[in-house]
Amino acid sequence: MSEERRKILNMVAEGKITPEEAERLLSVLKETQDKAHFFRIRIYDRNSEKTKVKVDIPLGVLKLLLKFGATFQGLAPEGFKMNIKGKEFHLDEFTPEMLDKIIGELDESGRFNLVEVDNTEDNERVEVYIE
Repeated sequence: MSEERRKILNMVAEGKITPEEAERLLSVLKETQDKAHFFRIRIYDRNSEKTKVKVDIPLGVLKLLLKFGATFQGLAPEGFKMNIKGKEFHLDEFTPEMLDKIIGELDESGRFNLVEVDNTEDNERVEVYIE
């Protein structure tokens, strides 16, 4: 059983989501695993390049969460803006349609970089991308 599937089933067991919501999430999870597109967040130690944080969210699950009204609030500093293809916006402005457009614009490497930040104060490098 995949980690994502286990998490969804645990959310049902904990009463966080209904079985119907879990069914939709599991359906989207299966669909996205076939397409293999993920929203990824990586935080590396700048000295060793060792991964400190690794988050992989299937895009289908992310789109479903966005449709339920979830946002990225709290993931980035308040007022944090990104520049994607010349357009500036906040992380909490992400929509399912924007994700579809980004998937269509994946470069030949199959990766779309959203954010790359060198945090010299904490000696970390942060990458947020879709692959």
